[in-house]
Amino acid sequence: MKRWMSLVFLLVVSGCGSNEETQELSLSTEPIDVEIQPISEAVVGEEITIETLVTQEDYPVEDAQAVEIEIRFEGQSEGALFPAENDGEGLYRSTHTFAEAGVYEIQSHVTARGMHVMPVQKLQVEE
Repeated sequence: MKRWMSLVFLLVVSGCGSNEETQELSLSTEPIDVEIQPISEAVVGEEITIETLVTQEDYPVEDAQAVEIEIRFEGQSEGALFPAENDGEGLYRSTHTFAEAGVYEIQSHVTARGMHVMPVQKLQVEE
C-alpha cells in the first residue's frame, strides 16, 4: 500500500512542475484582448488575409479554444463563419475572397480561457 501511495504522490508532484507562467495566465481573471488587425485594401476577386491578435495581460494567447471570422454585409444580423488558424504569437488568420463590392462587417468570435469576445471592424470592398 505504501509503495502504491508513493507512486501516486510522485505522479501528482511531477505533474505540477509544468510551465508556471502559462498556468498563471490561463488562471488569470484579466479579460482577453482581441484585435482585428487593420486591412488596408480589399478588392472583389482578390484574396485577403484577416488577422486577429489575441492577448491577455500583454502576453499572446496560444491556447484559444475557438477562433472564427464572421463576414456579413453591413447591417445584416448574420453572415458566414470561417475558421481561423493559429499562426503563433497569439495571431489567428483566415483568408477570404469577396464576390461583391460593398461595406462588410468583419467580426472575430474568440473563445479562450473561459471568455468569449467578438470585436467588429468595417471593411470597404472595391470593384
